[in-house]
Amino acid sequence: MSNNAKPSFNEQLLAYFQQQPPEQVAQWLVQNIAADKSLKKQWQVKLLLSSGKPNDFKKLLTQALPKKELLHTRHLWHKVGLYFDEALTLFELAFEHLDASDSPLTNEQQFTWLMQAFERLNLVLETIDDSGGYRLELVDHLSARLVRAFHLLDWPLVQKASWLQEHQFKYDVFPYIPEEFELPEDLLTAYTSLANKKAKQSEPDNLSMALLDRLQNKNKH
Repeated sequence: MSNNAKPSFNEQLLAYFQQQPPEQVAQWLVQNIAADKSLKKQWQVKLLLSSGKPNDFKKLLTQALPKKELLHTRHLWHKVGLYFDEALTLFELAFEHLDASDSPLTNEQQFTWLMQAFERLNLVLETIDDSGGYRLELVDHLSARLVRAFHLLDWPLVQKASWLQEHQFKYDVFPYIPEEFELPEDLLTAYTSLANKKAKQSEPDNLSMALLDRLQNKNKH
């Protein structure tokens, strides 16, 4: 930058603060944070996550995804958009901690937390009309992290295949199984084999129901 260039606003503000007593700067900072509802919530989350305790990451979920009824109200789309914008901002604070070299959660703990996040998201969506798709950016972030954590789990192949089967249709909002999980060949084979076995086990019940329907229809005539 040229010596004659005018300092930017940030540079001027930083220079001004550096000339003030640290206690005064801290007081201004606290007052401004407390006066801004959104900023205050972000700092509440920062302080919460600074503990590094897994249970505090779980507490974040209720703060980032509070239960609200947003179904029939004025300015619905605006309110839903703000809801998920704020949720994403708070989740990003957690992601920063999890991506640090000294991440407070192991991969398995992160996986558990991400599953809790999807459970919470599906719960709040029962009373939030998100026909506008404002949740999608958050879902993309959570899905990518869940898939990555899943592949890093030190589980036997059969356990992973069983988990995929169990969660294939468990939630309305969830990464598609198996498409979004991009399964390696050995896991895809195990998953497919388990799916075929499950389908065969259900065939007698399906045949019995079909036979019962035929008998009932025959008796009507």
